[in-house]
Amino acid sequence: MGNTLNYPGNYRIEVSGWGLDNIFFVEKTDLLWSQSGGKQVRLHHALPDGTIIFVRLVAPQSMNGSIPVAYQVEGIKPMDSNGQCEMRLLQLRPRSKAPIEGGTASHVREDSSSTCEPRENSIQPEPEEILQ
Repeated sequence: MGNTLNYPGNYRIEVSGWGLDNIFFVEKTDLLWSQSGGKQVRLHHALPDGTIIFVRLVAPQSMNGSIPVAYQVEGIKPMDSNGQCEMRLLQLRPRSKAPIEGGTASHVREDSSSTCEPRENSIQPEPEEILQ
C-alpha cells in the first residue's frame, strides 16, 4: 500500500490484528483516504487506542494479493448503530538499521558487550559423561 497507492479515494482492504478481547481477527472493509492524506477505517472489532494492525489491499486484478502494511490506530470513536467503530490510521515505518547515538535495544549495559565470554556469575554447563 505504501507505494501502490498515492492518491485519495476509497479502497477495499483486509485488516488483521488482535482485538480488545485478545483474539486475532481478519475483517474486510473500506479504507477511506482523504484529500489531506488522512486514512480511516470502520471495523466491527473493538480495538484499544494505539493498537497495531495490518492492512492489505484487496485487488481483484492481483492474483498474488498485496503485502500487508503495519498501521497504528488512533482516535477510535464509539461503536455506531451498525456495530462499527471508526478510527484513524497512522502508517508505521521500519526502524533505521543505523544506531542512533550509540543506543541499543537493551537497557542493561552488560547486554551490549561485544564479547561472547561467559560472565563470572553465569552458570557453566557440566561436562557430560558418556556411558558405553
